[in-house]
Amino acid sequence: MKTPPLSACASSRRTTFFLKRAALAGIASLVILPFSGSLQAEEPAPNIPGLMVVEYPRRDAQTDENNFALPLKEFGDPTRRKYVAESLSPWRWNPDRNALATGYLKIESDGEYQFSTRSFYDRNVLMVDDQEVCGFRDGEERVATIALKKGSVKFVSAGFVGGRGNEGIQIRWKPPGQEELGPIPPQLLSHPSDRAQPGGEKRLAQSPPPATELRSMVVGSSTRVATHLITVTDDFVVEAYKNGRRIEQRTLLDEIYGATVERMDVQVRQGDWLVFHVANNRLRWGGAKYFAVAGCFGKNEFGFVSDPASGLWSVCDDPGRARDFIRLREEGTEVRASVIAQPWADGDGHMRAHAGEDFPGKPLWGGGSSTWIKYVVPHDPKRRVILPVGAPEDEPAPAKKAAAEPSPSSSPPAAAVSTLPKVVASPTRWPVQVLSAIYGTGGKNADVTARVKDLVENQRAFFAVDPPNLGADPNPYWNKGLTIVYMKDGVRREQHRGENEHVLPESFYGPQDAAELTKWLPGSRWRGEKGELQFHADRTVTGPGIDGAPQWETLANNHFRITWAADRKVEYYFDYTWSSLREAADAKVIYHGVK
Repeated sequence: MKTPPLSACASSRRTTFFLKRAALAGIASLVILPFSGSLQAEEPAPNIPGLMVVEYPRRDAQTDENNFALPLKEFGDPTRRKYVAESLSPWRWNPDRNALATGYLKIESDGEYQFSTRSFYDRNVLMVDDQEVCGFRDGEERVATIALKKGSVKFVSAGFVGGRGNEGIQIRWKPPGQEELGPIPPQLLSHPSDRAQPGGEKRLAQSPPPATELRSMVVGSSTRVATHLITVTDDFVVEAYKNGRRIEQRTLLDEIYGATVERMDVQVRQGDWLVFHVANNRLRWGGAKYFAVAGCFGKNEFGFVSDPASGLWSVCDDPGRARDFIRLREEGTEVRASVIAQPWADGDGHMRAHAGEDFPGKPLWGGGSSTWIKYVVPHDPKRRVILPVGAPEDEPAPAKKAAAEPSPSSSPPAAAVSTLPKVVASPTRWPVQVLSAIYGTGGKNADVTARVKDLVENQRAFFAVDPPNLGADPNPYWNKGLTIVYMKDGVRREQHRGENEHVLPESFYGPQDAAELTKWLPGSRWRGEKGELQFHADRTVTGPGIDGAPQWETLANNHFRITWAADRKVEYYFDYTWSSLREAADAKVIYHGVK
């Protein structure tokens, strides 16, 4: 596909040593590595969500003097480590290696698209549709424009040694009709399934296993998913539980200035659940923390791994609810675990050293310095088992197990329902929960979670990103950034703001994507000089003087379209507070919300 020249981000001088037009032919062959086959103009079938990440060893040519630059065609042979990046907000890799995230980006309409990338010292490259969009160290504030056609285009993001892969690469875009740069929706990313390639089954097993593809070992009448656990924690695991019982067989393998590595000898089977009570001192090491776990059969033999992108991992930050969180399999599973904003940089290395070099998992945490983390092994979602905290670790006899765990066709025991806390039976709705807020730059950061939590959750205030508002200045006289990780209606999200940028409460409480706008819009009413609009759940619009049944559809979190007639479709945008909306083609046509 031919496209016009890029407008901004493809900086020339700084990329002469690795991504000139003459070298683009090398990119095509490089992309073959993650897929074990070339990318054709059409998407191979079947495709699966996310981008495939493949890592490459550091090369001798990568020195600090050249800022660790390396032509992509010289990445060499990949390591065995391979996994899926489900999001570009950000995607991460082993900081001691180079990495490629490759696949397809779905383009929903013809037009001009803008892209921007951000990473440590901007050590990354972005290729879209075989064209260099953002070059190595071309500036984090650079924005590139490229014309794309509807369909799926090749997408390649490259990370380098020296780019702090544990912090990752943040990629944002601005498709036609969107007012500002924002995250690329994960559902638009895909890559060819390895199952379509010879030997693909084996390679796929090295990625974090989805819920339906846990590695298992059949032993007698039970199915194991691990024979022991390896955990790496900054600072430490207070207690660990399996099915509500304390795990006693724990061995300290290493201690690194207070951080710990453990082996827990425990059989884990389908239908089990694990809970880890972990703690961290936020005053140590700039607030860095870390928790990762691997369920293993042996070194480099994984049954499951920690993965914040998986719905099987949940957290509890409330000590008052911890007891039920430990005892009840399904309790608290609606609160997802989250990515750590400032992970301990050496954590991944210790996981690979003790669990295996191919460890494909990622660290995760809750919202507090002391938190409980649960992993639920898929089995029968209808089963709920209640066991006393602190019971012996001995496995129940088959007869007892059958009595404790009803067959799939039977109903949950009455006690399981009666012991549910009132907060579950009649929940109070808390749509937004701030999990972490990190403010800083250049490796000097401050944990401002408590302050941001108060501003967002309690005051719902409009505030600027600056030391007076955040109550900290980790790097005086430098422009800093604020990264906020939060949950909105059970979905983990992130916001990034630069120094002196403003944070609006509506950016947390308002619709976050087209799906949320679809739920939010029905029942609302808007008035303007052109009349009145009211939106309904059946996707119709009514108002005085409106004939027929015009249909509405959402396009983004602040963008929708009304089809007034077969030959008349009008697009509209909301302002930043969702208190007014305007026509895209005529900004003077404005409607204000009716309370």
